[in-house]
Amino acid sequence: MKKFFSIIILSFLILFTGCSKAPTKVLLIFSYHQECPWVINQTSGVEDVFTDKGFFIEKFYMDTKRHTSQEWETRVSKEAMKKIESMKPDVVMLFDDNACELVGKEYIGKDIPFVFCGMNGNPEDYGFPAENITGVVERFHIQESINLLKKIVPDAKKMVLISDDGTTSKKFFSRINESENKNGFFELFKTNDFNQWKEKIEEYQESADALGLFLYQTLKAEGQEESIPAKEVIDWTLNNSTLPDFAFFDSVVEDGVLCGVTLSGYEQAKAASEIVLKILNGERITDIPVSIPDKVEYMINDKRAAQLNITIPDDLLDKFGE
Repeated sequence: MKKFFSIIILSFLILFTGCSKAPTKVLLIFSYHQECPWVINQTSGVEDVFTDKGFFIEKFYMDTKRHTSQEWETRVSKEAMKKIESMKPDVVMLFDDNACELVGKEYIGKDIPFVFCGMNGNPEDYGFPAENITGVVERFHIQESINLLKKIVPDAKKMVLISDDGTTSKKFFSRINESENKNGFFELFKTNDFNQWKEKIEEYQESADALGLFLYQTLKAEGQEESIPAKEVIDWTLNNSTLPDFAFFDSVVEDGVLCGVTLSGYEQAKAASEIVLKILNGERITDIPVSIPDKVEYMINDKRAAQLNITIPDDLLDKFGE
């Protein structure tokens, strides 16, 4: 009887094991490092969509904001591809342009589905979309941000824009240069040299009415290979500029800039994660077009306004103030 009972239990375990399904594996490849505010927001967007789905999720950080050399990019992209080959994920998510350029392009037409987000370039720059690749792009609300700044500071006329010289900034500046009047900017300037950045900020105090800040994550001190911490750059900038400033990322306004009509890493990642669910539910990638999430946030930083002795109109502060 005991032997018969043992056979029943063994048969049940074999049957249960054979019927159990391995969890869906999703690999997240981030262009930047784990502590980057944009990445933190992206991660939250993914987690909110994938909660309780039972997915097995792994994260890979390429860290290409702090390390910008070609040698680093070559090495880390190879490591990312090794991770794909060893993990064999059901879906790979690519976050931002560097992951698309350095990893995604290598898998065009392969069996693994890829979904990208945070792309500032054009999908065709990377050979996307493809039969196995789709996603969402980010498009900044440049004129809307300028208009918001002018509602706060009506006399501001000479607008300048400064940024680091990373991949995302190059794509962004290229799009502005292609516009008919460069969106009205008096000057565009980008650099990876922190000393040049400081000199330009000081120069703008006399030559400009308002300062647009894009990104500042790849700036370096002379002779250094690793980028200066972004907080150090923005703190110096805000402490040494009396110009009203505006931005295009929510994280930059959160860092202390006056205002902006901003994009959110959270919304980008959330939209891409919803595409992943469609793919896992059997929808063909070729039936999922590349899209642009339309949710933006109007932000005004009343602390920065106080620092600059700017009075925010009551109607704007009630609607958009933090």
